[in-house]
Order: sequence, then C-alpha cells, then structure tokens
Amino acid sequence: MSLANLRFRTINIIICVLSALAGLVLLVVLAFITRNVSDLQRDWQEYQQARSDKPRLEGQLTKALGYGGMVHDFKNLVLRQDLELIGEVQNEIGAARSALSRYQNLGLTQGEENAVAGLRATISRYELMVPRIRTMIEQGRSSADIDKLDQIDDFQAVSGLDTLRRISIAELRDNDNPLENGMGKARLVANLRRDLGYGEMIHHFKNYVLRSDAIYGQQAAQDIESLRATLAAYREMGMNTAEQRAIRDIADVIQSYSDRLNKVNQLHDEQADLSPREVDQLVKVNDAPALDALAVLDHESRMRIGATSAAVSKTLKLLATVAPVVNGLALAMIVVLIGISMWLFGRYVLVPIRRLTQTMNTLANDDVSVVIDSTQHTNEVGQMARALQKFKYNIIESNNYKKRITQLAMHDSLTGLPNRQHFYERVEHWLESVSDEGGQLACLMLDIDKFKPINDTHGHAAGDVALKVIAERLKQVVRKGDFVARLGGDEFVVLVHNADIQANLGRHGELAQLAQRIIDSLGKPFLYEEHKLEVGCSIGIAIAPQHGTDREQLSHNADMALYAAKNEGRNCAVQFSRHDELGQIVATASKKREAQKQQ
Repeated sequence: MSLANLRFRTINIIICVLSALAGLVLLVVLAFITRNVSDLQRDWQEYQQARSDKPRLEGQLTKALGYGGMVHDFKNLVLRQDLELIGEVQNEIGAARSALSRYQNLGLTQGEENAVAGLRATISRYELMVPRIRTMIEQGRSSADIDKLDQIDDFQAVSGLDTLRRISIAELRDNDNPLENGMGKARLVANLRRDLGYGEMIHHFKNYVLRSDAIYGQQAAQDIESLRATLAAYREMGMNTAEQRAIRDIADVIQSYSDRLNKVNQLHDEQADLSPREVDQLVKVNDAPALDALAVLDHESRMRIGATSAAVSKTLKLLATVAPVVNGLALAMIVVLIGISMWLFGRYVLVPIRRLTQTMNTLANDDVSVVIDSTQHTNEVGQMARALQKFKYNIIESNNYKKRITQLAMHDSLTGLPNRQHFYERVEHWLESVSDEGGQLACLMLDIDKFKPINDTHGHAAGDVALKVIAERLKQVVRKGDFVARLGGDEFVVLVHNADIQANLGRHGELAQLAQRIIDSLGKPFLYEEHKLEVGCSIGIAIAPQHGTDREQLSHNADMALYAAKNEGRNCAVQFSRHDELGQIVATASKKREAQKQQ
C-alpha cells in the first residue's frame, strides 16, 4: 500500500505516536536543561569575570600612564623641577608594570604580546631617565636642556595601548552592559582617559610648552575637540546627578586647557624669550577636579555593571524555579496542539520559511540582488520577510559605510590625498619590496613656501583652497604609480618606487625631472576670489636603500635634504648626501634658473 492510499485514521495514529515520542524527547531535554541551570549560572559568572579582566586592566594601564599618571607627572617633573614628583612617577611606573603583569597572565595573542613588550620597553626607558633628570635638576640645568636630553620615542607604547584598547572595545561590546550598545558609558570613560592622557592631549600640551613646536599645539587642539565630542556622547546617554557634576568638572578643565593653549600660542609669539618653566607657571591648570570626576565616572560604571550582573543572576534563579512547571505545561500543550500545528506549519510556515532561508543564505553571501517576497503578509512570515528586507538595506548601507570609513581613515579630509598613516603603510610595504626584490625607492619631502602669509592675509579659507590646488597639481605632475600624500599642515610627500632610479641624480635624472615638474607646477599663480596668490615649494630627496632602509631613517634623511633646500633659498630640490650635509641641488624654480642664465 502506498502512502497516498493510507486511511485518515491510520495517518492520525501515526501522527499521535510521533507526537507522543516528540513530547517524551522534549521532556527529557527540559529535564536536562533544568538540571544544568545552576551550572549555567556559575559558568556565566565566570565568563563575565574573565571577559571583563582585559578591559579593566587596559583602563588601569591607561590611567597609570596617562592623564594624572606617569607621562603627566614626568613632563611636570621636567617643567617644574619638583623632586617630590619623582616618587609619583616611580609609583605610577610600578602601577603600570603591575597591570601589564596581570594582563600577561590572561593568555594573549601574538598582537597583544607585541603590544605588552613595546609598553614594557618604553616604561623601562622612562624609569631609567628619572635618576638622570634628578641629577640634571640638582646641577641647575634648564627645563629645555633636560627635555632635549630625555626625549623618549613613545611610538611603541602608544601603538601598544591602541592594540589593547581595540581588544577592550571588542570585549566591552559583549560584556559591558547588556542594556547598552557596544559604545556604552564605560567605553566613553575609557575614551576620555585615552584622549586626555598618554600620547594625546596632556602629552601634546606639555610637549608644546616644552618645545614650542606648533604641531604639538595643533594636536592638542584636535584632542580637545575629540574630548568635547566624547562628553557630548556621554550626555546623550542620560546622567544622574553625580555624573552631571563629574562631566561638568571635566568639561571645565578641558576648557581651561583650551584657554591655556591659546595663551601658550600667544606667549610663544609675543614673549619668545620666556623659558618653558616660566611658560608653564603662566598656563598651569588645576587637574584635581577632572581626576576626581573620572574617579566618580569609574565608580558609576562599576555600579551599573554590577546591577546588570545581579539582574542576570536573578533571572537565571527564576528560570531554575519555574522550569519544572514549564515542563509540564509545555508537554500538555504539545500533546493537544501538535496535530493541528503540523498541518498549519507545513502549509503556512514551512514553505515560506524555506524560501526565506534561501533568501537569507543569498544575503549572507552579500548578494543583494535577491528579491524578497511575502513582505505583504501580515503574519510572522511577513514580519520576517520585512525584517530581511531591512537586513538587505542594512547590508547595502553597511558596505557603503565601510568604504567611507576606510576612505576617511586613510585619506586627508581636505585634499582627498592619502594621509600620514597611509604614507606609513605604503612606505614600509615598498621598503620591504626593495629589501626582498631589489630596486630602489625615492622619498620626496615637500614643504610649501609662502603658505603662512596666505593664511595670515586672506584667512584659513584661502589656505584650504591653496592646499586643494597644491594637491590637484601634485596628482597631475607625478607619474602613474607614484604615491602622493599629505602629512599635515603644508607638508606633502611623494614616493617613487622604480627599479631604474639612479643613485646619482645629476641634473637630468628622472627624479630631478619630476622634482622640477613639481616646483614649476606649484609655482604657478592661482586665483582666490579676486586675489592672485602664489606659493613655492622646497623638496628634500632621499633614496632607499642608499640613504636608509627603514621608514624613520629614510624620512629623516629626506627631511635633512629638505632643510638644506630651505637653507639654499627655497624653491629648489636637494638630494641627501652622506658626504655633504647640504646635499646636491637637483632642481630649482624656473625664475631662479632664468636669473642665473642672465648673469
């Protein structure tokens, strides 16, 4: 007898037997779940603790190194020559090392191992520098002299902190607070400490006071804007009274630093003879309110996470109590409803679900060309179809967003050229290629002459127009395959990766011709509103591997050649030479050449 000829009574008996078996299986499964609820609760607590260790230790490390920590007191020690700060610096170094040791015991990836190693090395250099500073202070050395002798490269440590911070963000998305998104208040507080501290605002501000280098002032100003954005994001999430007071105190201190930053600019311009220590005394800021406020925000975050954890534990306990009752009710409902549900399920759910599953698999492969049907239905299938429709739109928007984020992260927002980070990645990649496959890599460092007068006379809008014109002209004169980037301000760089580059450029080499094209092109006047504006260009050239085999060395030698070009009167290109610090002039402005011919 075929299945098509079975009597309804026989089919009903078969369905009842299958339903009873299904109920028995469900009862066993529910009993198993009930027995293991207590284990689930314990595992959840252990998981929560393990997942929160890294973010917590990363926060302690950021606190120990940054604002109110090691680098803050270290810079104050150099500026104010207060020997009592030595004990503070050493205590903070000890706290940072303790956090690193506990972090290393958690089991690390290779990236985390490298980050921890870089942090340890940098912290050790700071520790070794402290007794030297004590000696120099006792000898009566000035703050400027001490700073020149104790400058430490913070790149490894800052990069290491960034690595640990990215891991902390990922873990906080899972474990910070189930009622908040991944960028919860705890992460915002961590961001405040980051932007205030090591390698950020306080670091740049103190270096600006010490070294009078405008780039530090610009970086500090950018950090202050980032801090204000973070404070605004915190306010939007809602605050209690303690948080409102803390955020207000932090905002007041940040405003004080912003005001002092302007005052430092004024002092550097109008009283250049002041020593860094005298400048520091004039712009000193009381950090106590902000440090106390950060402690308050940390406390509020811990209280909030603890409350959430308690709520989850309470829910699990309730589940363990109610589960046996649910077992009995579920079994009774299944026996009554399974016969009806099978028919309804097959006709009105199974077939549409199969189609939607195929659609989901298609979307999972990023194929957004699929057409989603059943969106007109008013039942759950229709809701799922409409949710998939939204999911499809989200995939499209997400892809577009990822492209935009990548573009913004690696390109200058004003000119559209690659930025400094992009330059770092490209030059290191090409240097590896030179090392592995041979050939050469030329680095042309460009500094725009007569740019500051444009800003001073016509305003920053004119300066922005000038930078855009410069960027467009650079893209037009370089060859296909050459790399052009804006490093910041009026600094640009061109990379030429070519196996045929000649080590001795002469007056007719291809790099000399490229440099000449750049100088001639950038020297042409351009219009801003009704004004005819004109800039120049100085170029320093260094070639790998002759003049350097790593990024720092190659960039440094190109900068040396650039300084030589400026010393030669600007509007010229100079190639770095190990035998002659002034290098070799390989290109000049057209006007200068014509004047020489006439002579």
